[in-house]
Amino acid sequence: MKNLKTVSKLFISLLCGFYLLSACEKEGSSSSAELGGDTNLTKNQVGNTSTGTIKLGGTASSINSQVKVVENNNGLIAVEFSFPISSSFSGTVDDIGNALYGEDFNKYKSSFIDSNGNFKGKFKFKNSSEGVAIVNASGKQAVIMKYDVNVGDKWTYTKKNGKIANYKVTKKSTTDDYDYGSLKIKTVQVERTSSEPGVTKIIYIGNHKFGLIGIEMYLEDGSVVKYTIS
Repeated sequence: MKNLKTVSKLFISLLCGFYLLSACEKEGSSSSAELGGDTNLTKNQVGNTSTGTIKLGGTASSINSQVKVVENNNGLIAVEFSFPISSSFSGTVDDIGNALYGEDFNKYKSSFIDSNGNFKGKFKFKNSSEGVAIVNASGKQAVIMKYDVNVGDKWTYTKKNGKIANYKVTKKSTTDDYDYGSLKIKTVQVERTSSEPGVTKIIYIGNHKFGLIGIEMYLEDGSVVKYTIS
């Protein structure tokens, strides 16, 4: 039972994240200026593949994932994100998805769960020397990370349904204080308040050289799901 609850928390956070990328960000507008900067980056090359680990804080449960660049259109990249789901938990995914999102879950399910029942989603980003933005269906940017910022800087993203996502820079390192593999690096951390079920806030962690390197989802029960990208 304890293991099921742990897995359920992981799925709740992942469903929230994929629903946010697949549905909520498809239309809307941002108060932040669109990102410019250099997009001729190694991480943007088609075929570039990164690995990631999704972990529920304080437990041994984790899920390994793969992130692969499959398109690059003048600096706007399409990224395919995938990871396996045990067949024993496929019913859990459906139950949680329907409980959280109702009819919307079935509407968007095929966008992030493949025919084998595994997570597989394709999302568009602008990843540049200035930051990272999700690119919606209209070509507009929902900026989630900027590097040339100061602690306290804020911007918003207004979704098509009128809900507002608030972003705030909560940390900008002045020393190499973040563990990234065998390295110590400087980071910027941007906090987004969340209106998604079960999630109170999301923190994006980025580095001007390595791009988006981590996402932390804070759940209503006090637990934290961390996604690290290497």
